[in-house]
Order: sequence, then structure tokens, then C-alpha cells
Amino acid sequence: MRNLLILALLALIFGQACKKDVKTEHGYRFINHTNKGGVKPAAGEGVSMHIYVFVGDSMFVSTRKNNNGNPSEFTIPESKELPEKVPPVYDAVLLMSEGDSATIYGQIDSLERSQLPESVKNEKEVRYELVMLKIVHKEEIQKKQDAARLEMEAEQTRMAEEQKNAPVVMERGKKEIVPLMAKTLANYKAGKLGDKLKKTDSGLEYVVLEQGTGAAIKMGDRIPTHYYGMLKANGQHFDDSFERGVSVPFAVGQLVPGFNEGMQLINRGGKAIIFIPAALGYGAEGAGDRIPPGSDLVFYLEMGQ
Repeated sequence: MRNLLILALLALIFGQACKKDVKTEHGYRFINHTNKGGVKPAAGEGVSMHIYVFVGDSMFVSTRKNNNGNPSEFTIPESKELPEKVPPVYDAVLLMSEGDSATIYGQIDSLERSQLPESVKNEKEVRYELVMLKIVHKEEIQKKQDAARLEMEAEQTRMAEEQKNAPVVMERGKKEIVPLMAKTLANYKAGKLGDKLKKTDSGLEYVVLEQGTGAAIKMGDRIPTHYYGMLKANGQHFDDSFERGVSVPFAVGQLVPGFNEGMQLINRGGKAIIFIPAALGYGAEGAGDRIPPGSDLVFYLEMGQ
């Protein structure tokens, strides 16, 4: 029923019944439902778009579902870079402009068919529903690449400088952070943290050690971070940056929800201890051998500038 409702909604959006098919350069059946007539992208440019992939009534890919609601972003390859079997989406994007919604069909080959569930193995086509949001021109791509290169170079320089001081950081971890975490967890369990212990609406608990004098931390920021993690149940240590002697450039938003939220409770240069319930951590699955399923976690966070 859910798939049928999705199909009905997409049919309404894309208006398939009133548009004519065209054949693309590589023989795919293509329908542009809106055809706004704007500038179309060229090889070497980038596009930002939402993509939905269907076989029969079953949806196998959705950028909204599989990419945290974010569109897919990629650079259109030059013709000489294309594989022998050209992907249908390649042909489609060259026929679309910003704001266009389109459908393109591809044939299912024997290898692809062997990987499909039994319920759709007899289907002959895969259907791509596409919404083009933005064309990223070559100049903008170059700027992003240049910025990424400079960021990487700065990160390499930072790590090289930190590495020189690694023995001091490692010793600090043993003599300062480990005892601090053991004491804080014991006081937490004994109810002795008093009004120092705060709680957010999500259920995350935290103690701010130093708020920090730098800029506020927001989603998407990439910040050198020292951390120390242990299980709340028994204080078992499972990972930390101090034993390596260098901080880790974490990107806010790409970690477990509790860690992402905790980083934003302090400023750059700040320090805090956060208590992450399992639902905001690794949940019922856990993580590897060190974090069992359903584990509540405790982290020390020390944010760089």
C-alpha cells in the first residue's frame, strides 16, 4: 500500500500520462514532464538532483530516504570517461534544465536481474524518476576543488604540528582525562553532579567544563576534536584521540546524533562531558566488538578552533 501511495504521488507530480516519450542518444526512453526550456548542463559540469529508482512497484533508491533528505550531487563525466553501458541518468541530465522533473527507463540485464528480489525478477525495465534542482558550473566546481585542496593542506599542516606534541597529549590523556572521566561517571551514578548536569529535549545529558570563547558550533562545521569514550554501564573505555596524540577533524552532522548535538552545546575551544543514551548513539545494533547493542555512552569532548 505504501509503494502504491508513493507511485500515485509521483504520477501526480510528474504527469506521466500527458507527455510523449523520446529516445535518448543511447536509446533510452525519456519523458520530460515539465520541460522548462532552461539552459541544460554540459559534460564537466555538476548537477544537484533528487533520484528515485523503481523496479515495478518497488522503490529501491530514494535520495530523500537514503541520503538524509539531501539531493545527490555529481559531476557529469566527459564522453571518453563513460563506461561501455552508459547509465540512463547520464542521458537524462543532459536533456534537463533546472526545475525539470523527468522519467527515464533502462533495460534490466541478466546480471542486474540476478540481484533482484524474486518479486520483481520478471520486470524488464528499471525506472528513474528525476528532479533537477541545480546546475553547478565548471567555475564553481573549480572553486570547491581549490577550497578542498587548501583545507586538506591546512589539515596536513595541523596534524604535522600536533604530531610533534603527541607524547605530551598522550601523557595528558592518561594523567588527566582518564581520572576525570572515572570520577565524573561515579558522581553521575551517585547523583552528585547536582545542577552541573543538564539535559536536552532529546534526552542527552551533559556537563559543560568550559564553554569556550570561540565561535558557536553549527551543523556542517569541521572541527579538530579530542575525545574520550566509554560505556556508561561499566566505565569500559572503547576509543579516544589522546592515545594517538592528535585530534580528529570531525564534521558536525556526520556522527551519531548524540555526538552531533553535544558538539553544538559548547563553542570552539570548549570542553564538555556528554551522556548519550543508546537511542542517540549506536542503538540496538551497537558498533563492532567494543560497543554492545543498546549501550549508553559517555564522551569527553574538547573542541579545537
